[in-house]
Formats: sequence, C-alpha cells, structure tokens
Amino acid sequence: PLNGRFPFLFNFTLLYKLNTSGCCYLKWDLESLAGLPQLKELFCTGNESLTGNINSLRVLKDTLEMVDISDCPHVAGNFMDLADFPHLKCVDLCCTAVTGDIRDINKQSFQTLELLLLPSGVYGGTGYEFQHISDAPDVVMAVYSIHKQRPSLLKDWYGKLSKDSPDWYDGEDDFVGVDTAPLYIAFVEAGSRVGYRWESANDVPNPCE
Repeated sequence: PLNGRFPFLFNFTLLYKLNTSGCCYLKWDLESLAGLPQLKELFCTGNESLTGNINSLRVLKDTLEMVDISDCPHVAGNFMDLADFPHLKCVDLCCTAVTGDIRDINKQSFQTLELLLLPSGVYGGTGYEFQHISDAPDVVMAVYSIHKQRPSLLKDWYGKLSKDSPDWYDGEDDFVGVDTAPLYIAFVEAGSRVGYRWESANDVPNPCE
C-alpha cells in the first residue's frame, strides 16, 4: 500500500476522477487538489492521514460533481463552503471534523445536490447528539423544513441522545440481549405525512411515540 507523500499524484491536469479510498497511510492535504483542475469525482473514504479544510475544494467549484470524504477524521471546515458549487450531485462528509449548521441551508444552497451526508459535528447533521431530550424538537424542525422541500437531500437522517446527557439511561433488555432504550430519533412517514419518533438503536419494536 502507498505509504508517505507522493506529490506527483496531483500533477495530472486532465484527471477527472480520483479514488484514494482505503489508503490510510497516504499522506496528503486537500490543497493538493489544485493540481487537478478538471476533477469531477473525488473519493477518499477512510484516508486517516488526509488533512485539510474543505474550503480548499473551492478551486474545483466549477467541475466537482461527486465528493466522498467520509471517515477522514482530520478534514475540517464548514460544509456550507460547498453550497454554491453548480454541479455537485453527492456530498458525503460523515465521520469528519467538518462543522456548520443546517439552518444555514436556503433555497439557493446546493441547488443541484441529490444527497448530502453530514457529520454529527454539524448542527442537525446525521447522528447529531442531543444533550437533552428537550433539545430534539428544535433540531428536528430544522431538518424537517429541508426534508419537506427536498426529501432526498438528508436521506436516512437520525439523531441520538448523548451518553453524557443527564437524560440518558441504560435500557438493555436481558431477555432480548440488546439495548431497547428509545434513545434515537428518526423520521417516519404515513402516506404524505411525515413525523418523527424516538426508537431503539437495534430496530427493536419499542418506539416511544
């Protein structure tokens, strides 16, 4: 496997797709992408040695269509730095240090995007952790307002109660052998209507309506 730094990899000016997924020992920074001006698709899932700020992707604003930087814990920045990219279709930033607030998304944001996966460090991101059960309605309403306009954008969104929360409790069922405590929150659909409910992490039929 690649181990170390290889600057020549970022000197292919006509390259349109870069996939370094799983190359956890390849050391590089997002700023290196400036050497790939025609890049349309970027896949670098699980690059633990990747560093940088997603703001560096702005040099590729007019070409990028697919961005998957999931499971890259040293990548930071604000996800809204990608909001005005005119050709983006899919963005996956799960398990990164990226931050932001989904309440900043408006009708002009991510106009061509079909799927947006955000880390828990983003307010309202996938897997967002609540410190109190009473915090849930405000976050859910923020996500719902986006879900109502563009149902696919925040597909499979869920939130959960933090283990550091004073409201958290251990709900393991000794008979079933799994945690049945309804500490996760997700959307549910009934026809054209959309609501939310608290449920367990293991799909055990013990929801808290």
